[in-house]
Amino acid sequence: MTKRVFVLAAVLALCGAASAAIERQGSFEILLGNFRINDPLFETIYTNSGPIRGLAITAALFFHFDFYLEVKVFTQKGLLSFSREATNFSLIPFSVGFRYRAPLGLIEPFIGAGLDYDVFYEKNSIGTTVDYARGSHFLAGVSLRPGRSFPVAVTGRIKYTAIKAVHGGRTIDLGGFEAGGGLSLIF
Repeated sequence: MTKRVFVLAAVLALCGAASAAIERQGSFEILLGNFRINDPLFETIYTNSGPIRGLAITAALFFHFDFYLEVKVFTQKGLLSFSREATNFSLIPFSVGFRYRAPLGLIEPFIGAGLDYDVFYEKNSIGTTVDYARGSHFLAGVSLRPGRSFPVAVTGRIKYTAIKAVHGGRTIDLGGFEAGGGLSLIF
């Protein structure tokens, strides 16, 4: 355990030394959170909410504005309403957008908005469904970073996605709230 902590500290120190003279250009983020789909039928088959995991990359543009790209995965297992047979659902949201960061020292709040392209997949005894939908989102959060030369930040955020899919003559509300955080490697 001590050896792992020492190695981690050495890697972080080297990254800090290497990036001390470089202005922020972007980040690579590991995102973890909890997502709740708005559609009421979803709650009758699957649990109300569940974990969502993903990766994001940002690029600094100008005046504290960033461009970002996120890819996440949300999966749920449930039981069909009538037959009570197992069913699996996967949602893969791709998000692109712009956000504004307000650097205030250790704390860096941000807000952003963008577009979404979600691929969803459901497999059960009735059949397999693969489809997509487009929508938009709004997010807000805060990053905590020990110093400008330190290349790692911890982030907390909330995100609301508005996205509806039409499948089989029925409108499915795939949007909802996401709350979570992540770890950013700033370069």
